[in-house]
Amino acid sequence: MTLGERVPPSLILMAGSTLWGLTWIWLKHAHALGIGPILLTVVAFATQWLVIAPFAWRAWKDPSRRPISRLDGPWLALLAFASGVAGVGFTMAMVYGDVVRSMMLFFLIPAWGVLFGRVFLKEPLTPTRLLAVVSALAGAFLILGPDFGDGLRPADLFALIAGFSLAGANTLFRFLADQPISIKLSLMQGSTVLLGLLAWGLSAEFGTMPTLEAVGSSALYGATMLLAAILATQYAVERLPASRSAILMTLELLVAVASATWLGDRIHGANVWTGGTLILIAALLEATTARHHRPPVAPCKG
Repeated sequence: MTLGERVPPSLILMAGSTLWGLTWIWLKHAHALGIGPILLTVVAFATQWLVIAPFAWRAWKDPSRRPISRLDGPWLALLAFASGVAGVGFTMAMVYGDVVRSMMLFFLIPAWGVLFGRVFLKEPLTPTRLLAVVSALAGAFLILGPDFGDGLRPADLFALIAGFSLAGANTLFRFLADQPISIKLSLMQGSTVLLGLLAWGLSAEFGTMPTLEAVGSSALYGATMLLAAILATQYAVERLPASRSAILMTLELLVAVASATWLGDRIHGANVWTGGTLILIAALLEATTARHHRPPVAPCKG
């Protein structure tokens, strides 16, 4: 019996989202040790790539694997680019921004997920899904509302771009469902490293040597917490409708809000907890709808 037969993909995705909601703690810790967020991303994803690469190579050599067609190539390239942007943007938003504010802007992804799911996967816009999206976004705006007058900060833009890119990457991951997970993950991680190195070379971080302790912490983060979160997320999103995945992933936001409040990152009022409740309701609402189905995949042509 496989993992998916023992544990529903919805629960696996909720577990992965919980890990994502706690990543900010490790990210801020590693940054405090003496490493910039861009180089932190590079080290973490390079470590992941080293873990996944042997499995990707084995899958690549598997004679039963469907060959990559000419039509697959552009979608794989777009998947790689979107993943790289999401990886770098998320880390920068978490390190430089307020955790709750950045997470809220990042989690406009339910709307992006429904949009991408409709365009790429032809998923229906059922009343229940639309209600779940409205509930999630209402919770998001309720939490962020008091800060709207401040205007968008750089960390806000990082969070918005990262959320949009992640929603697109998740949809493309499922659109290319005939390609092995390990190959797609290896491609996503490698792209994040390359894009991260390019961004690092153009940023103010370049030329500042990180501490050995910070590099070690970043590598450990990539090989454990981040890798587990990514594996759980991608395994589940490949098996769930994109709109459901986008809603369930908002659990990350609730975990981040709760952990940031508990650890004293910021004092939050009733609007935060009310907004978080709406987001949890949206996640549970979406989890009870739309039974598992196989999504359409990229056309197979030579």
